[in-house]
Amino acid sequence: MKMRKKSQLKIQEMSFMLLAVVLFFILVALFFIAVKYRGLSKEATLIEQEKTLSIIAKLADTAEFSCGKPLCVDADKIMALKDKQAYEGFWQPLTSLSVVKIFPLENQTHIECSLGNYPDCSQITIYDENVKGENRVGSFIILCRKNNKNDYFYNKCELGKIIAGFEIKQAG
Repeated sequence: MKMRKKSQLKIQEMSFMLLAVVLFFILVALFFIAVKYRGLSKEATLIEQEKTLSIIAKLADTAEFSCGKPLCVDADKIMALKDKQAYEGFWQPLTSLSVVKIFPLENQTHIECSLGNYPDCSQITIYDENVKGENRVGSFIILCRKNNKNDYFYNKCELGKIIAGFEIKQAG
């Protein structure tokens, strides 16, 4: 009888040890999946960011933006595009799009451009959905516009930045 109880105790110990080993491997697998999932989310954000930068480069070279040179944007054309309803689908998958004059900047504050203060402004917001959780990326451009001095028309070019926003997709 004593030998039988000892055997039963050994079987119970073995079953508890097997159960503990299985639970340990399940916890290790869950940890591994969580780490991989976090890396996957970061990778998706990086891919979305690269896609947005590619869209920016393509937009700068479209007829609606271009001033004839690579990564050269015509500010007069952009002002004509500002808040145009006909171009609503053109900006997809972007959530915002703006152009900012960087140098030379007469005053250090960014003044939003309108038809009343153009060209004495520094930022043109073309499109903005006001999305929460938006990530913005930008690329440097040449920002040119027509200027008139003593009845002589010329292209005045400045350093600018085109900034586009994309929505960060939250997983799960």
